[in-house]
Amino acid sequence: MTLEVKCPILGFEETKKMEFSTIDEVFLRLKSLDGKDFSFVLINPFLIRPDYDFDIPAYYQELLSLTPNSNYVVYNIVALAETIEESTVNFLAPIIINKDNNFMVQVILDTVNYPDFFQADKISKYMNKKDTDKK
Repeated sequence: MTLEVKCPILGFEETKKMEFSTIDEVFLRLKSLDGKDFSFVLINPFLIRPDYDFDIPAYYQELLSLTPNSNYVVYNIVALAETIEESTVNFLAPIIINKDNNFMVQVILDTVNYPDFFQADKISKYMNKKDTDKK
């Protein structure tokens, strides 16, 4: 699915179109279709952090044309490391996609309002202990 970037992504301001695709049952990919050649690996934050919650600022709601009935999804960018346990998730800058119109934004959350959200939170912090003990 091709998405229209409604607000510049930090560091990738010239990118206006991105391709959204599934990698597997956990990870997804956002790939630039213009501007710099880059891609992001994404994760549904609720898979690893069910209590993840934030208010979408009005500015971003307007850019996405969100209404109370909009079908939207939230993802977070993953910085892959050598192991999944060492990989990190950016909970401070979620990606929101309005599936009704294929608009997307990266929301930058204020650390004052969300002191438990970090830019590079290790996935291992949210993994079930018994999952890591399996041989």
